[in-house]
Amino acid sequence: MLLVPPIALAAVLPLCAALQIPFHARPSTPPTSTPSSRDAPPPAQEHTLSLRHAVHFSTTHRHLPPSKRDYSTFELAALDAQPDVGLYSSTQSIHTKRVRARRPNSQEAFQAARRASYWTPLRAMQEGRLPTRQEVEDTLLGQTLEWEDVEIDAPDVKDVATLAAFGKMTSNAYTLPDSSGWYDIGGGWNVSDSFGWQEDGMRGHVFADEQNKTVVIAIKGTSALIVGGGGGTAHNDKTNDNLFFSCCCARVDWSWSTVCDCFDSSYTCREDCVEHAVMTKSAYYPVATDLYNNVSALYPHAQIWLAGHSLGGAIAAMLSRTYGVPSISFESPGDLLPARRLHLPLPPTNRSRNATHPSGGDKPPTRSLDDELTTHVFHTADPIANGQCRGTISTCGIAGFALESKCHTGKSIKYDTVGRLGWSTDIRTHPIHVVIEKLLIDDWGVKPDEVAVQRAQGDEASSWFGWWPGRGNKKPSEDDGGEGAGEGGDEDEEEDDGQNGGKGVPEPHFEDETCSDCSKWTFI
Repeated sequence: MLLVPPIALAAVLPLCAALQIPFHARPSTPPTSTPSSRDAPPPAQEHTLSLRHAVHFSTTHRHLPPSKRDYSTFELAALDAQPDVGLYSSTQSIHTKRVRARRPNSQEAFQAARRASYWTPLRAMQEGRLPTRQEVEDTLLGQTLEWEDVEIDAPDVKDVATLAAFGKMTSNAYTLPDSSGWYDIGGGWNVSDSFGWQEDGMRGHVFADEQNKTVVIAIKGTSALIVGGGGGTAHNDKTNDNLFFSCCCARVDWSWSTVCDCFDSSYTCREDCVEHAVMTKSAYYPVATDLYNNVSALYPHAQIWLAGHSLGGAIAAMLSRTYGVPSISFESPGDLLPARRLHLPLPPTNRSRNATHPSGGDKPPTRSLDDELTTHVFHTADPIANGQCRGTISTCGIAGFALESKCHTGKSIKYDTVGRLGWSTDIRTHPIHVVIEKLLIDDWGVKPDEVAVQRAQGDEASSWFGWWPGRGNKKPSEDDGGEGAGEGGDEDEEEDDGQNGGKGVPEPHFEDETCSDCSKWTFI
């Protein structure tokens, strides 16, 4: 281990102060375009994406090269022609919109800032040692991290057909080549190899349009039987799930084998120990960056988007924060907890949008839902996405999972399936096909009584004896002081719950600013 002299340490310590807070770095430079040119976004465009590759990266043998299976047009046609195989079409159409995004100016500086945020020179002094040369270099390089403002295409998450297309691409990432959900891959892969589909690791499907300008990486989620069908990666998935989404190393009670040794006493955990375990033992984040970098090398001029379900959705969100690209995650456990423990830097909030505020711009900055790149889609009956699948006797606990986090990064689109559809909280609502078939449709949550009311209103509006059209569809008593007018006239109006009457896509919202994980735990 290389050490640096104390004089070098003294020079570095002042520079690392900005890296003590893991979620921030230097503010970005203002965009070059004028505000007037940004106020009117261009109309949405449509892209048709087809399956191009399936890729696999080993997490247990990272020295081995990745596996890649290419798909020809003939193979895709044969695949789509097979009936009842439990697989969605290999070609999907999506709508896009232009957004303003912030991304790191350098991945080297981003990763250096991430590492330097944890392995600081001050930490080295507390451990009774001098910082290593790598730690000093990370601190210096991390100080160069800046954020660039760019305008890019992003999937239109307000369009239900686009969400459904991403959900179907994500669903296909679960299937094995030799199962009923896929088809014979022929000579593309030798499944008896020491790596590939049967090896612990990360896999996904790569979709691209005809011009190779837009690419979607759909990342496979958890393989455990209760959440997506068993598979060769189930054991490694469970380890990473428990490391990412548990409060303290999957310490549910005394009988559990933990994934790290950070438990101190009853509901007391050593935070520094947990962060060290996530930074060093987590296999999926570094492998995920390898996956992204390899796909970007295959398509150097393409814009890359990400999708995933469950664990795959959390990984997609982390890559979205890392590379500044759009992602859509379905039914993901709360990813804010592992993102913080991984020390992923976040761009500062844009203050320029409040420059005209009467307070002179001193009002706390606001975030733009329209420009947010990371999107989470889930519903209220899924105990995994809502952090409710926890405890020894829960379904997750019986299966060996400690999924305790509930807070998500980015913006959340939450379907109220409990309130509008009467669903009970049940882990059987977690699989992606439930979301696709039941929720990603136009009238997913229209209640039967609402259908009857809408039909009656339509009949009355078209009747000769009804009120005149063009007056806001109000009865005469509402405008002319008749019976029912006056105080209390609005009592029958339901408060807007953001669900748009069960039609289309619910309104997005930010939850990472108010949500709190692991409230029962004390971290020391």
